[in-house]
Amino acid sequence: MPIQLCLFGEIEVRLPDRTAALGHARQRCVLAALAVDAGHPVPVDQLIGRVWGDHRPGDARNVLYSYVARLRRALAGAGGVDIVRRAGGYVLTIDPEAVDLHRFRRLLARARTAADGDTALAVYAEAFQLWRGDEPFAGIDSQWLDTVRATLARERLTAELARTDLQLAAGVHITLPELAARAAAHPVNEHAAAQLMRALAHAGRAAEALEHYEDLRQRLINELGTDPGPGLRHLHQQILADGPDPVPAPVPRQLPAAGPFTGRHDELT
Repeated sequence: MPIQLCLFGEIEVRLPDRTAALGHARQRCVLAALAVDAGHPVPVDQLIGRVWGDHRPGDARNVLYSYVARLRRALAGAGGVDIVRRAGGYVLTIDPEAVDLHRFRRLLARARTAADGDTALAVYAEAFQLWRGDEPFAGIDSQWLDTVRATLARERLTAELARTDLQLAAGVHITLPELAARAAAHPVNEHAAAQLMRALAHAGRAAEALEHYEDLRQRLINELGTDPGPGLRHLHQQILADGPDPVPAPVPRQLPAAGPFTGRHDELT
């Protein structure tokens, strides 16, 4: 791909021969505010609100115009990307596939409609490889971007949970610490709790699964004034009785045990 606009992590524009010099944080925030709606005009007043929020300078329009001019110079000669002034505002013209945020969302849509689990898992893997670090727009202070970050965090969690469901169904090994860490990071998410409870029960640790359910139930009552949903209650009853529905046992995927690998193409495959 001749150009890549990276929003996951620090904001970067990677060109075939260089990384564009995008300037200071507020100037990069202008690019991010346009990139989130790449291909669509963002009105000037809306763009100012995205960049400065309630702390806009008195000459915000002139400052914005100067930032856009500098960004245009930084992107000059790149090909495939430009900031265009239109009647409706400014537009970042770029192939959405070149923007990691938009490519991530398109890959998730593909994974959700994939014909089979293996294909979906491969697409999910490609999507998660786009993330550099945990926080999009790193180093940028913007109230509006905080909202976008929260939305992306929810989208990523939903995708991680869907991928884990597929991995469990396919017998892919997932460590208990990984599931426990996710459940701890999202303590009222019933989907994450259910995955951890199933894994604990199948590891012969049903008592811990039941304890986790009770902790979640109390938290839901105290924080949200509600009980666990019917799916989680059903799983709880299954564990109390005979254990949850069986999950296929993981299939070991190991290299040959010993000896040189030279020429052992079939074994390596």
